[in-house]
Amino acid sequence: MNEENQIRRIDVLAIGLFGLAVGALTLGVAQLGWIQQKNMVGALVIALIFGGVVQVLAGITDIRYNEQLGGTALTMYGFLWVTLCTVKLVSASGTFHFDAVLYLPINLVYAVFSGVMVFLTAYRNLTLSALHVFITLTFLATVFARLDFISELLPGWGHIIVGLMAFYHAVGSLTLAFTGRAVLPLGPPLLFHQQKPLHSVAKVV
Repeated sequence: MNEENQIRRIDVLAIGLFGLAVGALTLGVAQLGWIQQKNMVGALVIALIFGGVVQVLAGITDIRYNEQLGGTALTMYGFLWVTLCTVKLVSASGTFHFDAVLYLPINLVYAVFSGVMVFLTAYRNLTLSALHVFITLTFLATVFARLDFISELLPGWGHIIVGLMAFYHAVGSLTLAFTGRAVLPLGPPLLFHQQKPLHSVAKVV
């Protein structure tokens, strides 16, 4: 049974990161002013589906594979995209207009969460940890933009970098899973779990 599950198992992280790439690149292009205002609703729908729904579905699948780290990250980031895109779509409808301060708490919480993920993903590989460094910096830049300390340009470029790095990792992990070769190197883990001495394990057993 375990062998069957292992054979059927797919690289869910690549799916989630591809969704993140599409969502982040779309949002970044919009923040840089490269998407006309009349197309903003369409851009938000794209970000909602790929950045939100795709990541949530990938995260739920990862949880079913007992991957706590990937499942937690994908679902939590996915729900963030679903929430923020939904709020922005409601605001764009003209019925409600929300102040920028509404987004401050969630951006601050996710900035801290992403900072923790920098440490945890360092046990996976260099690229994934570096991706979360830029995610953290982008959240912090977004907070400063919401406070009107800076413009949307810095968060926009941050989302572009996040999108490109997520796409790189998605392609790299997918080709590695399919070919068994690191076509796009993801780098080694930066941290390693400390191995328990054999005599300690024997005592526990």
